[in-house]
Amino acid sequence: MRQIIFLFLLDLLISGAVAAWLYFTRGIDAAFTTGLSIFISLSPICFVLAEPFALYLAGKKFSKIEVTFNNPNALKILSEVNVVALPYNRVLTCNEYYIRDLVTEGLKQSELLTMAASAERDAENIIGRTIYNAAVARGLKLQKPTEFRELPGRGVEAKIHGTIVRVGSPGWLINLGVSASINFRTKIDQLLVKGKTTLLVCTGRAARGIISLKDEINEDAKIFLTALSTKKIETLLLTAQPKKMAYRIAKDFPLDHIRTNLTPEGKAREIQIFRARGKIVAAVGTDLQDLSALTQADVSFLLAGGSLNPEELQDKKIDFEIPTLESFLTVREISCKVAKVLKVNRLLALLSWIILVPLAFLSALENPPITFNPIMATMGVAIFALIISANSLRTK
Repeated sequence: MRQIIFLFLLDLLISGAVAAWLYFTRGIDAAFTTGLSIFISLSPICFVLAEPFALYLAGKKFSKIEVTFNNPNALKILSEVNVVALPYNRVLTCNEYYIRDLVTEGLKQSELLTMAASAERDAENIIGRTIYNAAVARGLKLQKPTEFRELPGRGVEAKIHGTIVRVGSPGWLINLGVSASINFRTKIDQLLVKGKTTLLVCTGRAARGIISLKDEINEDAKIFLTALSTKKIETLLLTAQPKKMAYRIAKDFPLDHIRTNLTPEGKAREIQIFRARGKIVAAVGTDLQDLSALTQADVSFLLAGGSLNPEELQDKKIDFEIPTLESFLTVREISCKVAKVLKVNRLLALLSWIILVPLAFLSALENPPITFNPIMATMGVAIFALIISANSLRTK
């Protein structure tokens, strides 16, 4: 918008200066005819028309495939994206967690699940809800937690009967000084290698048990990643899962880069690193843990079915909201077509200046080689505007 205002003011300044010069040298008629011809020929009308119609048609196409389009600038950037950042949970997996293992030392499995579910009672993340729902389904008597805290990418902690109970990633808890037996550590490694999401349950500084969960692999995600590879687009997996699980993830999915043990801030930092290397990054996310990464990417995609809601977005606008992962490919295909159309439109707008402006300036001569007046200038601008509009129809 600022560029258009600048071009309009520049047009007004140039045409006004020429008209003033002609007024004092050749009279009011020459000043009016030439000044108005230059003003019309140099007007940014064609540049104004270069984008809106094509973007409007693109928006119509997005509405047909249930894609919400929030940022026109992102559509132009998307055609140049060469890295796609993805989370693991809910995107590469089917978002259908179920408990696979309960490993304890010194207490029953039902007691371990009761302890963990009580701590997870107010959790909003999918893993916490799965544990809580499993305990309710088994009819276990849960306790009401106090001083509850949910730490995205790490786990939860709460007080139950005055004792601090934590449920979260083994790395986080061990770094906090939780004492885990060799048996627990060995079992955690075995579960991670099998591709299971593994949580450590502890009271105070003592590990009390392990809960592992499994989510089925999303076969559509494999197809999606293969399609990105054929288009020479790199894939970057950003996950809070431990490094020991990276081997299993790499075995299941064709990924170029895997970054593990990441907090939400860590995911954002990894995207910043790739952008600093000159990469243009698009990020896909589903929940609050992905929000920092989405806001740091060049283009952001919110995938339907997650837990991220408008209240959590606040003033952070997501560029696209897509119903399925495959929709990304369709959106990018449209963006590439729009980018080509806009490039041609800009060239046509520039061509209108190259042809019409010199003719308008020639009319300032006492004996111009070609007759040129405001009507001819208007017709010339109108013709180029029609050509630009017709070219924009290619977006359909």
